[in-house]
Amino acid sequence: MMHSSSEKKKLFDRLKKEYKQRDRYHFLSGLGEGGLAVVSSCFDKVLNRVVAVKELKRSKRNNPHLLRAFVTEAKLVSYLDHPGIVPIYDTFFERNNKLCYSMKLIEGMRLTSLLKYRSRGKGDTKGVPLSKLIEIFMKICETLAYVHDKGVIHLDIKPDNVLIGKYGEVFIMDWGNARLYNQKPYFEYFNQHMDDIKLANLEKEAEHMILGTPHYMSPEQTSKSRAELTPSSDIFSAGIILYQMLTGTHPFGHVDETREIMMEIRSFRPKPAHKVNSDIPLRVSMICEHMLEKDRRLRYHSFKEVLEDLDDFYNSGQAFETRTYKPGEAIVKEGDIGDYSFKILSGKVEVTKKSNGKKKVLAELGEDEIFGELAIFTKQPRTATVTALQTTTIRIMDRESVEKELEKLSPWVGYMITSLSNRFIEMNDKILKLEKE
Repeated sequence: MMHSSSEKKKLFDRLKKEYKQRDRYHFLSGLGEGGLAVVSSCFDKVLNRVVAVKELKRSKRNNPHLLRAFVTEAKLVSYLDHPGIVPIYDTFFERNNKLCYSMKLIEGMRLTSLLKYRSRGKGDTKGVPLSKLIEIFMKICETLAYVHDKGVIHLDIKPDNVLIGKYGEVFIMDWGNARLYNQKPYFEYFNQHMDDIKLANLEKEAEHMILGTPHYMSPEQTSKSRAELTPSSDIFSAGIILYQMLTGTHPFGHVDETREIMMEIRSFRPKPAHKVNSDIPLRVSMICEHMLEKDRRLRYHSFKEVLEDLDDFYNSGQAFETRTYKPGEAIVKEGDIGDYSFKILSGKVEVTKKSNGKKKVLAELGEDEIFGELAIFTKQPRTATVTALQTTTIRIMDRESVEKELEKLSPWVGYMITSLSNRFIEMNDKILKLEKE
């Protein structure tokens, strides 16, 4: 399709005028306000979309440190390209020298609201199932694992700074307190695209200052300068969030005055989560306790380690050993110490017990049936002998592996299983005594 030169010129002039306009972002409504900035929803009149615009407060514009912090935040977030971080579109000056940046507008709710909703009930009936909260927490860990690999620490991890999207997305927000603790990944990234390394420099910050939200600081964050902090601080702060998810309470929420809060974080050791809420699996409680170690040398060293333990909690994924027995071969003998149980994958076995010096057949078991489970729970000797009737392959579940699986359950479930096992053995012994009589 041919166009006249005049038509082309009119189109170019219109686009040039449209894309060079000053008032690109049309204010719609306020979204929130922090100590440093105000966030609003605006309509982008160039690309016809609704965005969030963050504007440095008028009262903060004459403070060089806060001005630098605002610019650094925009640069750091732009450097971090991850689904768990809201992307920045543009940085610009509006009328009256208002320094702003635009970013993707996310519809959702803060984690704070979700935690309040959960605290209304008891156990897994608390508004939001524990499994859903752990899923959210793992996404937080995944994002922070990426961030730390990029040499950045957030230093203000708290429920208010975690946004849950309408479709299950999890975003970490508000990077105003973040810092580049390891410059190497950043400069390597910059060198891939630009030759002038001077352009890579971020605005210098007041590294000697102690900044953050007192209730979510790590012990070292309450006393050390920002320049001395490492990813361990984010791990501790995330551990506080996990504790709230598990128990519905804050581990250091006993005081309100800032100095007292910091003292409590440095010295008070909270009760393990599974002792606060008996529905909490021991395994998850132990992960939380590890994240909240006072000494950062004893804490998890990375979010990758946290994720490994959480993934191990959710997915057994363990390749239990398999063994094959010939016909007539004993798999276990009566009186043996029971430190493992079995599942029959193929074949058939005979279960026998001696009674008055004679062998008594108790049962024949086949594919997919389990035996030896009572001994593993009660830690008592085997009460019967199991012999292969034909070539039989079994899968072995040792006591340690089974106990790890039990740690995934609420503690009272493990107690119930052990109690039922002991009662079953007692009943079985009584029946055998009656048979002898």
